[in-house]
Amino acid sequence: MTTPTVSTRRADLSRTTATTVLVLVATVASFHALTVLIGPGPWTRTGSSFLLVLGLVTWATRALLETRPSASVARARSLVPTLAGLLVGVWGLLALFGGVTSRGIDLAISSASLDRVLARFAAGRQLIATETSPIEPSFPLVLIAVGGAALVFLLTDLIAGGLRLPAAAGLPLLALWIPPLVIEGSVPPVVFVVTVTALLLLVAVDNPHRAVRRTTTSASSVRPPDRATRALRASTTLAATLAIALVALVAGSAAGALPQIVRSPWTAFFTSAGPTVRLASDLDMESNLKARSEEVALTYEFPEDRANDTSSTDVGPLRMFTLTGFDGRNWRRGDTRQGPQVEESNILWPDDAGIGGVGEPRQVDVTLRTLRDERLVLPTEPRTITAPGEWFYDDARDEVTGNEATEPGMEYSFVVHPRDLTAQALRTSEGGDLDDPNLLEVPASSHQEDIRALATEITADTSNRYDAAVALQSYFRDGSRFTYSTEVPDGQTDDTVWNFLQDRQGYCVQFATSMTMMARSIGIPARMAVGFLPGERTTDNLFEVTGKDSHAWPELYFPGQGWVRFEPTPAVQAGPVPSWADPLLASNNAPAPADPGDVPTNAATPNALSTTAPTTGPVPDVSGGTGTAQDGGQRTWIIGGSVLVVLLVLSGLAWLIARRRTAPDPTPDVESTWAELTEQLADLDIRWSSSATLRNVPALVVAQVVARTGRQLPVATTDALVTLTSAVEAQRYARTWQPPAPETLASLLEQVVSGVREGLSDRPAHVDGPSALPVG
Repeated sequence: MTTPTVSTRRADLSRTTATTVLVLVATVASFHALTVLIGPGPWTRTGSSFLLVLGLVTWATRALLETRPSASVARARSLVPTLAGLLVGVWGLLALFGGVTSRGIDLAISSASLDRVLARFAAGRQLIATETSPIEPSFPLVLIAVGGAALVFLLTDLIAGGLRLPAAAGLPLLALWIPPLVIEGSVPPVVFVVTVTALLLLVAVDNPHRAVRRTTTSASSVRPPDRATRALRASTTLAATLAIALVALVAGSAAGALPQIVRSPWTAFFTSAGPTVRLASDLDMESNLKARSEEVALTYEFPEDRANDTSSTDVGPLRMFTLTGFDGRNWRRGDTRQGPQVEESNILWPDDAGIGGVGEPRQVDVTLRTLRDERLVLPTEPRTITAPGEWFYDDARDEVTGNEATEPGMEYSFVVHPRDLTAQALRTSEGGDLDDPNLLEVPASSHQEDIRALATEITADTSNRYDAAVALQSYFRDGSRFTYSTEVPDGQTDDTVWNFLQDRQGYCVQFATSMTMMARSIGIPARMAVGFLPGERTTDNLFEVTGKDSHAWPELYFPGQGWVRFEPTPAVQAGPVPSWADPLLASNNAPAPADPGDVPTNAATPNALSTTAPTTGPVPDVSGGTGTAQDGGQRTWIIGGSVLVVLLVLSGLAWLIARRRTAPDPTPDVESTWAELTEQLADLDIRWSSSATLRNVPALVVAQVVARTGRQLPVATTDALVTLTSAVEAQRYARTWQPPAPETLASLLEQVVSGVREGLSDRPAHVDGPSALPVG
């Protein structure tokens, strides 16, 4: 055996360095292909930094082995660097994404860190399955993107640097290219150019056909190749690189053209959100309005008109759900509630208010196209429903929900019973308000009183709730004051409503939220409604509703009438206001809104304005921030200590494995408690699908107990389960959050497990019953 010369070692080190750099460049570029699917944010910097650390680890390990030319080291040279990178990658993911919160790096990794990472991975998959691209870069989603890119880098590095097969190095990179090609049909041109260039150089730098066998030939005996040989090698390199690019483009185009024909579990992981329309329930006042799907969500028609060959006006906006909790920036839904089962003969309405109006009932037949949800779209008026499957009515939210998501092609119908909504009827409405303080809650902020002052000034000339609502609506729809825009300017204060009132530019979320908060500030119960505009007529009797028709509007409560829709969003997007809220049609001269001019500042706030509306504290923050605002400085220690990390990972993983085999942590956190609950309920044969949302888990557990015993769970057990799922949801998604005490978590766990066990006791002999119902 011939010992490699110094020049050979230097050449090997140069080749190793160049290979690692080119693999790193190709992977980072391909990682940026995901920007087509994930919204902008610091997640790209997080992923690039993570990949850089892995590149340093694999390069340092491989370079160290290159200096030891023994046969045993030569055999280990191909695999050991990848294993080192894998260990560092696992440790890094646990440190970055396994902490209690989404901020900072948690150095003290434990079994709880692994539980949190697995839970966030499942949450990220749920987001991919339910959201439409581009998705907000939430913490769980960033975990999947960074973890996937790290795995792709290690595989590419193993192929190019360890096995020395540079022509095949592009194959793992397809895992980062195919999702955007399948869902959106494109990748950024820069990604394509940089990746292909790096792969071309990679094949040129390390061509095994020109490598000199160290065991038989010394460096001095190698003759330089002739011109024909060099030309052949160059042609081979170019052909291999072009083949890689061609395979990427053909695979992506084929997958994008046949997304509904070929659906393996792997492709479904990425493509389930492609043609599906689904309404977001976490509305953010500071987010710009992203491009909405042009897919047809649903169609509807009037069967009587079809039979009589007549045509009708549209049915009005179709509502899917309502929101009451606003934390100052985000609207959030509370715990999932499931009311009594829907019966076709029952008129669905929160109470008897307004039912029995003068309007003639009208039947509407609905066919779902790409809309997929666990709720049905409904008119804003009282209605009866005929729909396949089991559906339940939540009268507090005026929603119809089911245990299973709707499917394309599903058909159902409802009969609308219009109320007698007129300006006069609303002006003279009498009775008590709903006993729900959330409907009057306004988040505390530095401009809370300024907003109340402006609302009081706008409605100063009104004497009843209806005229005050019309005045607020007219104020926002005045084109000389506000402009409809999908771009939201950066706010200058901590109050998003106040920022909108100053900038006067936004879309339906800003208009509807601001009117809702201003109505609450002067004592009018109000909530947010989310659904679709009526859509467009395609024939005399058929209407099509697309994703572009998604909309939000405020609903105000009137005693004796119930919830009434108003429309503050400008007509350019929302169309005309409802007939009962039109100040021109509502004679009796509804007063025009006062023109307070510019929004008052702190110094100009009137001191003598009425403040009869109750002042409430801030709503608990349950918003889902991105959780990725970690700057690069937080990770500089990783780069400097990459070699030391390898040793720490080896000992840390050994400790982690041993710890997971021991007794549960005596001081449990939320995720470990949730994992323990899932395991203990599984022992009782109570399970739910991995696709089920946290908010649906209590209903799924109760449904399984009822199916097996015919009895409901005790109220205390259900309440404890709801409390625990809410804590898990807040821990995973809230920007700020106070975790429950360990003794509280232990108590909740004991209440749920013991309650379910008691609920299942003395039951009939077990038979093959229904499994957990899949949700969404």
